[in-house]
Amino acid sequence: MHRPAPMSLLQELLESCRVRVEGVTRGAGFFVAPGHVVSCAHVAGAQPGTRVPVEWRGVRYEGVVRAASAPPARPGRGLWPYPDLAVVEVPDAPAGHPCAWLQGLLPPAGTPLTAAGFSDTYEPGVPAARTAELRRGGSTFLHGGRMMELAGAEVNEGLSGGPVLSHASGGVCGVVKATRLKGTDMGGLATPVSALRLLDPEVYRAVVRGHDRFHGEDGRWPVAADLVRAYDPYTPYGPAHGRPCGSVHGPVPDGGAALSGDEHRQLLALLSSLPVLPAGEHRAAFLAAAATGAAPQEDYPLLDHRDVFTDLAAQMPPEDGRLPYELAYAADLAARGHGGRDAVQRLRDRVLIVGGRLGLGDQAQRRLTGGPAGTERPSIIGRVRHSLRDRRRYHVAVWRYRSPEDIVPGAAESEALPLQAALELLAELLPEQIEIMGGVTRPGLVELILPEEALDEGFPDWLLWPEYPWFALGRKQHVVVRPLERHEAPALHAAWESRWEHLAGRSIGEALVCVCGRDGQNQAALGASFDGDPALAAVALAGSPRSGPVADAYRVAVASGVPMMAWQRGAAACARGQDGPGGGTCGVPGRHACPGERFLAQARAALAGTARDELPEKVCSLRNEAVAAAGAEEDHIGGRIVLLWDDPRRQIPRLPLAPAEAGEGPTGRT
Repeated sequence: MHRPAPMSLLQELLESCRVRVEGVTRGAGFFVAPGHVVSCAHVAGAQPGTRVPVEWRGVRYEGVVRAASAPPARPGRGLWPYPDLAVVEVPDAPAGHPCAWLQGLLPPAGTPLTAAGFSDTYEPGVPAARTAELRRGGSTFLHGGRMMELAGAEVNEGLSGGPVLSHASGGVCGVVKATRLKGTDMGGLATPVSALRLLDPEVYRAVVRGHDRFHGEDGRWPVAADLVRAYDPYTPYGPAHGRPCGSVHGPVPDGGAALSGDEHRQLLALLSSLPVLPAGEHRAAFLAAAATGAAPQEDYPLLDHRDVFTDLAAQMPPEDGRLPYELAYAADLAARGHGGRDAVQRLRDRVLIVGGRLGLGDQAQRRLTGGPAGTERPSIIGRVRHSLRDRRRYHVAVWRYRSPEDIVPGAAESEALPLQAALELLAELLPEQIEIMGGVTRPGLVELILPEEALDEGFPDWLLWPEYPWFALGRKQHVVVRPLERHEAPALHAAWESRWEHLAGRSIGEALVCVCGRDGQNQAALGASFDGDPALAAVALAGSPRSGPVADAYRVAVASGVPMMAWQRGAAACARGQDGPGGGTCGVPGRHACPGERFLAQARAALAGTARDELPEKVCSLRNEAVAAAGAEEDHIGGRIVLLWDDPRRQIPRLPLAPAEAGEGPTGRT
């Protein structure tokens, strides 16, 4: 006795979901969630609240249009506008009726398809159930939307509104819309099921969450789809004809692990129980989980967790050793903890189970905890570096840092730009990365690796959110600067790492010393002092590193590995007074009150008791205190404070860079 082929099982399930709809015209529809039918608007009607008869298995029910796309401006003239879809609620639908499994990914050209609907060809006026065996043609753009071409068989009127099953994915990928030419086998058009996202968002969410909950409990369809995908979709199905191309978990594409349809349906069911998020957060969540440069479907908005999940699943698989993007997204949601404790815990458990099945259990655990031990401080790292071909121009790049093993580029490095244009591009890139890492109202670390000439820009005062003109970058986020020159010179790293460790456990207020580059603080003397005392690790600059002798002192501190510096943005070099200790001269460096500059005393007082790792938060707090002290901002240390905080453990990967050819730089050298 032969078992039925997996595709035969799917086609039977498809037909079991089909309904007749008698609205504006007569056509088909199909159950997608308990008590909810999808059809075409030109079949069911375009006005929400319209009552429409629905027949399933010979029994008529009263349905109500809950959402539909608009009718044509001139009724009776041509095809209905895109997407020509409607959702019909059937309140009295029988319990336990089947529901189709939706698969938004369009199949490639040539894929076999099955459409289900009705036909009265052989008995006019008496519709009979019909399936049509078709194949995917190309795409037609109609009324601003992408339509899927159906080829290879007649698409009669009674198929309109019916489901289109993809033999490649095993799910319903489209809704039959129109025939190309009546009475011929020239095929027709279908609307992708993803276009349901263009309907009323509340109705859409209710439908897809009902759909996912249903299939979370009834796994017949996804399991059958997995059996289909275990064989080459372009050969006959079944063990006697097709050759296996994967396990029952589905084929594994070259270059990465893949989730099975059964795993998809279990995860989607869990996502359907999480609270609805503001629509704007979904794109950020997609970008946080996706590969660099990836983007969600342009044609359809992201309205719920399912949309992010399925758009990520439609991407090319990640390289070996990385979580599938949709699984990474599920882990991110679980890590954020939105929803009830039980729902979040079930999602966490499922992520770990699927990750373990893929051999990626450690990666799943790290994604759930934010790092190997859950203690890494996530951040956004922006870098502005000189062009190798022309040091008057700069490249911009940003990364999302979660741990040394999880550093994701936020965008491809830019072309070489003038400095001002490079800083403007950095300002454009930061808001999206901040949104991905939790949003502007969730304070996080922003690390800017900058050349010396850019250190004194007003980054903390950048206003990057036009809708909130009082949101300043440095008062909402923990903004620090880091010296590009040290990052590009590995020979300087040993001293850097040593001084960083010397700061551990110390009060920064007590560790601060002052340098200004004047008198005895020449570069050689300062260098000798730093070399002789590895505990010198926190410096208050008596002026901006862009001003006079302070710049010389700053360069010595960078080369000596000093990981923490602070100064007042735009401040002139210290003008010495004559009433301080030592007759108006400082030590090398200054370890006591500065004779002519009160910044050291202010910094010591403000940072008293502050530990090394607490500095970014503390300085952000000082900036807010300065603004809150209305009228006294200029006198407050937080008004113009700049913090250089350079943790040697937090480095971006170094990539080999090809030198420029001779003569390409402004002086003929790189």
